[in-house]
Amino acid sequence: MNKLEQIVTSAEPEARKILEEFVHTFADAIKEINILKQKIDYIAHDNRLLRKRLFGSSSEKLAPEEPAIQDDLNLFNEFELVGQQVELEDVEPLDVPIKGSVTKKKSGRKALPAHLPRKIIIHDLTPDEKLCACGCEMECIGAQTSEELEYVPAKVEVTQHRCLKYICEGCAKKKEKDETIQVTSKSAKKPAQLIERSIASPGLLANIAVSKFCDHLPLYRQEYIFKRLSIDLSRQTMSVWMLKAGHSIIPLINLMQDNILSYDVSFADETTVQVLNEPGRRAQSKSYMWCFIGGAPDKQVVIYQYHQTREADVANQFFAEYKGAIHCDGYSGYSPLLKKPDIIGINCWAHVRRKFIEALPQGKEKGVSGHVVRVIRSLYKIEENLKAEHADADTIKKTREQRAKPILDELKKYLDEKSPSVLHASKLGVAIEYARKRWPYLLNYLQDGRYEIDNNRSERSIKPFVCGRNNWLFSNSMEGAHASANLFSLIESAKLHDLDPVKYLTHVFKELPNCKVIADYEALLPYAVCDETLKISR
Repeated sequence: MNKLEQIVTSAEPEARKILEEFVHTFADAIKEINILKQKIDYIAHDNRLLRKRLFGSSSEKLAPEEPAIQDDLNLFNEFELVGQQVELEDVEPLDVPIKGSVTKKKSGRKALPAHLPRKIIIHDLTPDEKLCACGCEMECIGAQTSEELEYVPAKVEVTQHRCLKYICEGCAKKKEKDETIQVTSKSAKKPAQLIERSIASPGLLANIAVSKFCDHLPLYRQEYIFKRLSIDLSRQTMSVWMLKAGHSIIPLINLMQDNILSYDVSFADETTVQVLNEPGRRAQSKSYMWCFIGGAPDKQVVIYQYHQTREADVANQFFAEYKGAIHCDGYSGYSPLLKKPDIIGINCWAHVRRKFIEALPQGKEKGVSGHVVRVIRSLYKIEENLKAEHADADTIKKTREQRAKPILDELKKYLDEKSPSVLHASKLGVAIEYARKRWPYLLNYLQDGRYEIDNNRSERSIKPFVCGRNNWLFSNSMEGAHASANLFSLIESAKLHDLDPVKYLTHVFKELPNCKVIADYEALLPYAVCDETLKISR
């Protein structure tokens, strides 16, 4: 019995009643203070994350010497744990041997590419300088060579098509005597254009498309660039061209989608896009650009699709006839798709790691979140070593079963043990529940060596679109968004196969008007092009 209980027990009945009410009020106040403290700590933690996103590094890599972002108030303790602070030892490093020697990268300046044309300028001594002090003329014994990289500005030229006309002179002479005679005449035809009666050549269309969708130059900036070349080419004209070019490659996009659905490993992701003129919607409404990746390793392609929503119907529709594995994040819109019997859902460990990094106290690797981050790092170390070994799918699967599976089993036990003692609304609580709810899908990458530990492949593919969106900000119409998605798809797929985007699109825009059957279109797909001149020069 403590002092307070003794005082209450020994007090007079009236005083005891007052004291008991005071004790209850005091206990309620303590509870309320603890709740408010948790809220303050939670807001402070969010503030730290916001400051890091605004002013800190965007990388999720954490170095031991990296200083935490400090605040004037020391509020960033491990507030997620109720009544205890848990400090855990580091996870033992995994020694996975790497077969073969690792060549060290050479330091210093790289040599300029050999394929570049070279203009040789010879610098010689004057006749007087060639005379030695002894009176003899010195002999040349060699040269000291140095190189500098010159930039030749873009050159624009006009291709003039002259279609020669022919007439039969014999018929013309006969017609002078007999007007009923028909004069035979013929004229040569120029090659079919992608955009008829337009001044846009395949090369010009390709350059405009790559400048916008690969180099992220909005059309209004390209308009200024053409003005510097004394060419009046408005952004409205270029916009119409891109709309027609994006529409013309729909057959290729359809074939690329068939290619994704024909192979049993694929990836999916999505990001926001703003379209100003959508029927029945405000200009500020959010639309989405979906990204799908798939196909055999030597036929892999990327497809972007514009949709007004982020609903599950989009993924369900794309993968309606699909059977195989789909890598995706933990977004609930994929849940109906992943529950299908023919689908193997693989969730992303990078997203799990990101949740626990956000929960790190003071941005340092300590406590529960720090322990989980280190465990996930050990899983990625296994993947890095396998990649360095150039291991095949069978070896990857066996190594994951032997090394990664025990680590994952221990991690699951650890998360289950810590979950009851963690405030579920906190960053750590959210991270733990995020991992536990998706655990079966997080384990599925162990089933096949072709599967990947995360969805970074699709995130890397959607990044070019995000970079472009930061420059051109929005699409004007739904038709423009669809055309942009098609052109993005072709350009990013070409880059996957080491094709020069400008050369490849020039080839496609030149040959498309001549395509008649499916085989003609198939020959233009990024992985089917055999012309070495379209490759990126190395």
